[in-house]
Amino acid sequence: MGLDYSYSQPSESEDLFGNSVDSGESETDDLIRRDQAEISYNARSLVHYPPQPEVEFGIPQVCYCGAQPQLATSKSRNDPGMITTGRRYYTCANVDDGECHVHKWWDVALMEEMRARDVHVLQLAEKVDNLCLSSDYETEEKLLRLEKLVCDLAKDKSNCRNGLEYFVGAMVLLIVILGIVVMFK
Repeated sequence: MGLDYSYSQPSESEDLFGNSVDSGESETDDLIRRDQAEISYNARSLVHYPPQPEVEFGIPQVCYCGAQPQLATSKSRNDPGMITTGRRYYTCANVDDGECHVHKWWDVALMEEMRARDVHVLQLAEKVDNLCLSSDYETEEKLLRLEKLVCDLAKDKSNCRNGLEYFVGAMVLLIVILGIVVMFK
């Protein structure tokens, strides 16, 4: 019970962190703050490469810096004194210069490539199926037109045959009449 909750203002000779203005700590803190400001300013002014589809998807073909990616193997120490090989990954030869470079696991890149190939194969199979269906439809359509043409020719032939029969009958009748007329004269 008797707790004192009073608050006192810092004196004018102390800065925000409780250091006196005269002390060497404030000068050190000031130098640290300046260095951090300079580092953050330099970090903002670094070259930022735009995302490139050759790097972002599948097997990287080109690094962000324009160099050719290399295949490397990660190394890990599982037992003291024994180095075992780990996963393979794509990296850039210029990775130590502090800029943005490619780093992609080899198995992830291959899986992306295989999925893309699967999608491409499915699209091609769908196109082939559409071509087969359209060619089957066109073939049936041509067959129906041919059957209709044959039927029309058969009807025309039967009409011509009936007309020919009438013509031959009329000629025979005309010859008979002419024969009778010539006999009676």
